[in-house]
Amino acid sequence: MTRTRLVLACLLLISWPIGAAPPSADTVVATAVARAAAENKAVLIEFGASWCPWCRSFEAFVKAPDAGPVVAAHYVVVNLTVHEREDRTSLENPGGAALMDAWGGQKAGLPFYVFLGKDGRKLADSNAMPGGANIGFPAVPAEITAFLRLIDSTAPRLTPADRAIVESYLARATPSERP
Repeated sequence: MTRTRLVLACLLLISWPIGAAPPSADTVVATAVARAAAENKAVLIEFGASWCPWCRSFEAFVKAPDAGPVVAAHYVVVNLTVHEREDRTSLENPGGAALMDAWGGQKAGLPFYVFLGKDGRKLADSNAMPGGANIGFPAVPAEITAFLRLIDSTAPRLTPADRAIVESYLARATPSERP
């Protein structure tokens, strides 16, 4: 994708009018992949829904003052809204559920996430627990360990210090602070 197309795609997403239908999942992913290629990063796509407290926890993690900059240094992070309740389906990104299913999320709970290389190829997904179960928000030690393995394999420039910041964020929240 040329730099001009990338700028136009970004402007399209930024200028998305309030109350308008969300952009298609394909548009969001294509824009993220183009940006990742330009910035030499991977893409982290989080599939979630407004009713999902674990999805909000994952979004808070990728935007946290300590962990957020680490995530942003290695990934272009995008959210795709899927599986909304009947009265909120207008929030869904068209094609998001089909994309989630195509990438292995058909039996996963939310949040489900996928890592793409800067070329758009799938690197990994959150079905990294024993038996191929979804990690969701990494809230217990086994999930945190599985998540750290995912970032180790999808963020090749991740330093030990960066990894420690992510691990610290995930480990320090007490169960009462989690949804």
